[in-house]
Amino acid sequence: MSAELANILRELIEKERLSALAVSANGFAFDPRSGQSFTVNHTGVATMELLLANHSIESTVGVLAKQYEMPTDVVLGSVEVFIRQLARYLA
Repeated sequence: MSAELANILRELIEKERLSALAVSANGFAFDPRSGQSFTVNHTGVATMELLLANHSIESTVGVLAKQYEMPTDVVLGSVEVFIRQLARYLA
């Protein structure tokens, strides 16, 4: 995991951008700051739940890799892309 990715996540958390999202179990997410909404798949919901529960990126990757029986490096790549997309969307 890169320090850049950790910084992106830290910024989302510190600015309360991530915690401000309202996310339903079926993947509907609403950003009250912008009034925009978007959807994520079930893996995205699981990722957001873990990150919102203050799991580190490493912990999130480990939980998801075990839950979905996927190699850690594959999950890390997906989590990286997901966090970067969230950061762009919530900027």
